[in-house]
Amino acid sequence: MSIHFVDSNVFYYHLLQDRTYGPRATGILNRIWEGENAAISVIVISELVSLFEFRILQARKRKDLSQTEKEYIVERFKEAIHALYRLITTLTYLRKLDCTPRDAFDAFTYRSKYGLNFNDALNVAIMKRNNISEIYSFDKAFDKIPWLKRKTH
Repeated sequence: MSIHFVDSNVFYYHLLQDRTYGPRATGILNRIWEGENAAISVIVISELVSLFEFRILQARKRKDLSQTEKEYIVERFKEAIHALYRLITTLTYLRKLDCTPRDAFDAFTYRSKYGLNFNDALNVAIMKRNNISEIYSFDKAFDKIPWLKRKTH
């Protein structure tokens, strides 16, 4: 039985209801909800929460928005953090994978070999250690890895 790794952008596009990628991201998560085996890493969780927190800080600093608009944006990203927590804790078929020191060292190799950012390289190392060869992602950078098949639906 194959297991798919789920990249952070799948959750991001689903939670923010992105017009382009949101429907496909939601479809992926619905299949996991219905029993498809999948996995994420602690890196995916950290990436998403950090991104949402950064967006909150950005919104608060914007001078071109009214206070009401800022509050709306801040609340939207705060809700996204809460929704992410609810999602990852209720998806029964979603394994949560840890990160080891060896993964971090291997990530340096993947980073330089494939030109990935460090978080993506770290997730690749985690996938390799867990024998995962398929990833749900909208990030074409993963196409550079010969043993990894990227899926977008």
